[in-house]
Order: sequence, then structure tokens, then C-alpha cells
Amino acid sequence: MDWVLPLIGGLGIGSLLKSVIDNFNSRRAVMKDRLYQEKREAYLGLLGALHKAAVQPSDENSKDFALWQTRCQLFGSPDAARFAQAIVETNDRPRSERESAFSGLIESMRDDLRR
Repeated sequence: MDWVLPLIGGLGIGSLLKSVIDNFNSRRAVMKDRLYQEKREAYLGLLGALHKAAVQPSDENSKDFALWQTRCQLFGSPDAARFAQAIVETNDRPRSERESAFSGLIESMRDDLRR
């Protein structure tokens, strides 16, 4: 009979510990999903703004691209931010340099979203 009370107490502590670990894992999963969604939104917004700036060049579209570029700097990978800046810098350069910057941007976005 002396073993019953420790067994019941052990089960209570075990379930409490399991609840704490489950809560921690749940919060971590939510944060990871939230970060993924922010990255995805920033990358899609940047690509949309880049398209608008290419199709309809204007100050407004350039400012919109700059806003999305900043969001990519906040939420995205450093490589994606670097290639987004390279697209701006290669605007008046040969087409091959701009295409190289665009390809690097797409690849860095893919890599970042896979992680």
C-alpha cells in the first residue's frame, strides 16, 4: 500500500510535465508558421511590386517596390534582401546582369521558404 501514493503523485507530475512540453511545442509551431507566412507574404508582395514597376514604371510603383523590399529585409533572408537590392542596382545595366540578380532572388526565396 505504501507504493500507491508515490505512483499517483508520479503520474500527476508526469502529466503536468507533458502539458508544459506540449504547450511549448505548440507555441513554437505557431511562431514558426507565423514567420513562414510573413516571409511568404513579403516575397509574393515583392514579386508583385517588381512586376508592376516593370510593366508600368512610375514613382508610385517604385515606392511600392521599396516598401516590399524593406519588408523582405525584415522578414526574409539576407540573401533575398541582397538580390532584391541587386535588381535595383542592375536596372540600367545589361539584361544578363539583371536576369542573374532575378534568378538569385528566386532561388534565395525558395531556399528560405524550404527551411
